[in-house]
Amino acid sequence: MRVEVRLFALYREQAGKDRLPLELPPGARVKEAKEALERLFPGLRLEGGMAAVNQALAGAETPLKEGDEVAFLPPVSGGQDSYGLTQEPLDLEALVAWATAPEYGAVVSFLGTTRSPNRGEEVAFLEYEAYPEMAEKAMAEILSEMRARWPLGRIALWHRLGRVDPGEASIAIVVSARHRKEAFAACEYAIDRVKQVLPVWKKEHRKDGSFWVEGFAPEERRL
Repeated sequence: MRVEVRLFALYREQAGKDRLPLELPPGARVKEAKEALERLFPGLRLEGGMAAVNQALAGAETPLKEGDEVAFLPPVSGGQDSYGLTQEPLDLEALVAWATAPEYGAVVSFLGTTRSPNRGEEVAFLEYEAYPEMAEKAMAEILSEMRARWPLGRIALWHRLGRVDPGEASIAIVVSARHRKEAFAACEYAIDRVKQVLPVWKKEHRKDGSFWVEGFAPEERRL
């Protein structure tokens, strides 16, 4: 089967091209695509990065099919941070695998999911809306604050947009560090700061109607 591969930043430079068709055997997974690329381009080293299939984060075991777009993504912000907004389901396993490395003795993750019932009422789904450009800047600031407080390894912070059904994840946070104390503290700090400053809004849909869930702006920033 044939898939379309996309490479970015460092990976694009190492391979000398940003996209190419890749022939793989039927039933191949992301890890077979990775291995095939590294054989094809001896200077290409994809370890430590992430992969996406059809613009959704994917793990090494994610199966591929004819015509899929497979993107290989270097870590952003100096190779230690991965963050952003996405309409696609969050893959916690892929994020944990990316954050895990021999030099880190602790990898802590948090997954925020849609709860139903909520306050005694069944929730049909949640709907998230964001100010994307501002949200990504706020995420970068949160990560910078975390690094200023603790010696951390890799940090991932991803938030869903659009419809999120009960049991599905709306936010994923992964933090690696040499020791568990700072990893736990940083992960908790991240979700608290997201609730305070991230310009993402949540609408709760029920059988009898829908409403926006109000948050709490920091007092010093209120109008």
